[in-house]
Amino acid sequence: MLDYAIMLLIILFLIFDILYKAKIVPVNEHFFDKNNTQAMRGFWCMVIILVHVPTMYQNRIQDMIGSFAYIGVTFFFMTSAYGLTLSQDRNPEGIKQFWRKRLPKILIVPALVMLVFIVINYLIFHDLLCIFGVFNSCLWAIWLLGCYLAFWLSNMVFRKTKTMWKVLTCVLVATGSLVMYFLQKKGIVTVTTWAPECFGFIWGILLASIKMQFVENVKNRWILKWSFVAVIAAIIGITYLKFKHVQFTGDYELKIILGLAILLFTLVANVRIRLGNSINMFLGEISFEIYLIHSEMFIILSRMHRWSSSGKIILVDIGVSVFVAFVVHAISEKLIEIVKNFLQDRM
Repeated sequence: MLDYAIMLLIILFLIFDILYKAKIVPVNEHFFDKNNTQAMRGFWCMVIILVHVPTMYQNRIQDMIGSFAYIGVTFFFMTSAYGLTLSQDRNPEGIKQFWRKRLPKILIVPALVMLVFIVINYLIFHDLLCIFGVFNSCLWAIWLLGCYLAFWLSNMVFRKTKTMWKVLTCVLVATGSLVMYFLQKKGIVTVTTWAPECFGFIWGILLASIKMQFVENVKNRWILKWSFVAVIAAIIGITYLKFKHVQFTGDYELKIILGLAILLFTLVANVRIRLGNSINMFLGEISFEIYLIHSEMFIILSRMHRWSSSGKIILVDIGVSVFVAFVVHAISEKLIEIVKNFLQDRM
């Protein structure tokens, strides 16, 4: 009963987190802008934590929510591509400074997270072999780097043709996704992969390209369209729960389709609903760090103590992960600023 009570509190917090201070407006002039996307990242990073609970501490409610947590990763890919595409459309020459602007964060934050966990594991368990587990937690940054590379290469080849570099980026990301999926299924690749989730990068490029048309087509009869998308997403979601273990059709194709359906539900909502409050803005600001930290934190907590309740370890993991993420974020921001200034002085 305690586990279910704690999970109910977590669900209520998630609902409060996304709805507090949300406003319904005639048309959201700030549709999918920095504040709205940051608020949604704050929500999704909390949901993602629930998918990485150690097997011995899982419960039914957590498992049900965790089945859809991958959509949060898809969302992170989408917001990255969305911002990159808008920036590139505004300033095509900006691609020359692409790596200088983006490499510091995507390298410094995971490196700092790895260092923190190596120190923690050594001090508590006198274990340096943990570096392999910590590295696995930071693999998402490598996937994002792969998508960045596809984006950069496409722009270098077709810099003066917007449509072509966008198409090529989507083709490269989709191809990489398929290749990694089959390599993993054949056992050639044994580390965690985000083959279906990285399609979010494609959705971000598409959204940035049709942003105004999307808003114009959705704002009228909004409730009807939102309800329709909700029903479709629910049907696909139920189908996914039944067939998610079916190779390729369930764990790849259906997973991608469901991710797109739920993201569409979110996007249609954002056309008329403006999001943002101090809680989800704070969590959204450190969402990258939370994502990199929470999984390894579960491992540390499991080694430190035999927990009698799955709800307790989930709550503790959320609290500790947010605190460590906040500290890492504060330090990494200073380091990133130093590195960027150093690079700027030598350009």
